[in-house]
Amino acid sequence: MGENLTGRKDHSIMVAALIFILLAAIFAVIVFKQINPGKFTLPFYFLVMGMFFFATAMESESKLGERLASLSWTLNMLGFILFYQYLTGNLQSWIYLWPLVFPSGIGLGQVCYGAVKAKKEPIERGKVLIQMGFGLFILVFVIFKLFFQYKPI
Repeated sequence: MGENLTGRKDHSIMVAALIFILLAAIFAVIVFKQINPGKFTLPFYFLVMGMFFFATAMESESKLGERLASLSWTLNMLGFILFYQYLTGNLQSWIYLWPLVFPSGIGLGQVCYGAVKAKKEPIERGKVLIQMGFGLFILVFVIFKLFFQYKPI
């Protein structure tokens, strides 16, 4: 565990190990208990892929690690949104939820990467992307809820 310029420790190896152990435990429970996630299989796999990529990103010291972290949280956000849509049956929400996947998911990845690696630059870039994503989400949500109401026939 190295230290960066701010004096905070880099806990990336511990975080990666915990993520891998958690994923292995989840898969062991699913296999041994013969659990069928049913309609939540696709969101579950997106979340697992995202966590795997995030754990892998924690092992990289180059720009590749930051990019992998951004990809991982984009996959996680996609999994969370699909989980919400399958749980509620509100598939029309994809129209206004997409800003939470791309600007916000990438930003969350950068913030998490910067927090674990104790780097300030990715955190600052991630905050801007998260703010843009939530701003777009609120704007598109208001526009579609006010002007384009879905009315079944």
